[in-house]
Amino acid sequence: MMQPTNKVHKKNNRARGRKAEANARRKVAKNWDKIAHGIRYQKAAAKESCRRATKQMEEELFDGILLNLRCKNKVKSYNAQKRILRRIVEKRQAQQAYSKVGRRRDRFSSHIYRHCTSKSMSELRNHQLCA
Repeated sequence: MMQPTNKVHKKNNRARGRKAEANARRKVAKNWDKIAHGIRYQKAAAKESCRRATKQMEEELFDGILLNLRCKNKVKSYNAQKRILRRIVEKRQAQQAYSKVGRRRDRFSSHIYRHCTSKSMSELRNHQLCA
């Protein structure tokens, strides 16, 4: 007679364990959701994605494939090259910032993308001068 109650007891323990695990997962998901909507987390996530985009642009822009700025056998001036490079960087950084932060009424996302753009341009300029 001990075996049936023992099986039922084990079954109840497993059910309680599954319920406790589910509650723990819900609690963790709720905490992550709360953190993900915070300003500090969004700012850090946007800056990290912008940093990754800068590294990717360094590889693409300066290998001579993407940034081929010749026009009718004339080389464009340095300022024209810089303007084109800035447009490319602004567009990519805005895409990265808006994907992480989204569009908001308080202009937070535009501030982030402008900050990331200027930082990215300075890093790209340093990379260009060193290479």
